[in-house]
Amino acid sequence: MQKTSDIYFPTGEIEKAFINFIWRLSENDLHKRKEIILPKGTVEIIFNFSDEINYFNPSQQVSKKLPIVFVNGINFKPFELTKTGRQEFLGIQLNSIGLRLLFNISAKEFNNSVYDGKELCTHLDSLANALFHQQTFAQQVNMILVWIRNKIPFKNYQHSIDRVQKLKSYKDIQNLSVKKICEEIYLSDRQLRRFSQDWLGMNTEEFILYGRYLNCLNLLHYSKQSLTAIGLKAGYYDQSHFIREFKAYTDLTPKQYQEANTDLPGHIFV
Repeated sequence: MQKTSDIYFPTGEIEKAFINFIWRLSENDLHKRKEIILPKGTVEIIFNFSDEINYFNPSQQVSKKLPIVFVNGINFKPFELTKTGRQEFLGIQLNSIGLRLLFNISAKEFNNSVYDGKELCTHLDSLANALFHQQTFAQQVNMILVWIRNKIPFKNYQHSIDRVQKLKSYKDIQNLSVKKICEEIYLSDRQLRRFSQDWLGMNTEEFILYGRYLNCLNLLHYSKQSLTAIGLKAGYYDQSHFIREFKAYTDLTPKQYQEANTDLPGHIFV
């Protein structure tokens, strides 16, 4: 199996607000294999130039062949990809702000789903075709950035972007409360709930719980500490609480995730 990859991290302050990175992955593997992807708190626009990729969402019993361009929203449960033959992907990994800005649709509408890109934006099909014919990754990145800059009216949403950035900047998320967030970003409880669902894809209570889970996933992948120490550091009050909440998102115990021994956080190859 031959595998090559490229990655670009945004340099502009505006782009950094909603683009995590742009990536490209190429693999030649004639053997069928399955990849389980756990909730990672990100959304992606993916241009799929592969032979055949099948998507399966066990929690919703949804199965489909992935189109040439698709949008994957925030996930709260794992989903599976079955890959056969040549795989060629070009992806834009966003946070939830990107969905709201690009498509003017509440981020919550994308949760736990994969949407055909051309159903959201008719220009995505022609963009996919143009990207396919670019010779270098740098040319593809430049084309994507031009498309994004032309599509998003940044000035219209700067105040909302600043609020979301403040929400996402909290480090001590296990000690956050809805009341504290309301006070710091000057919204009532009702306004904050609507704002959170629109821009983050979840209500404020879910945002706090999800943030704790993501912190825990990162610690499990990189930390050499014991499971007990990781659970306490992530803000769970005991081991059973830690296991229960982690399993609610992943269908795995923390130990089972560690034993999967994956190189890529949140990805398990079967």
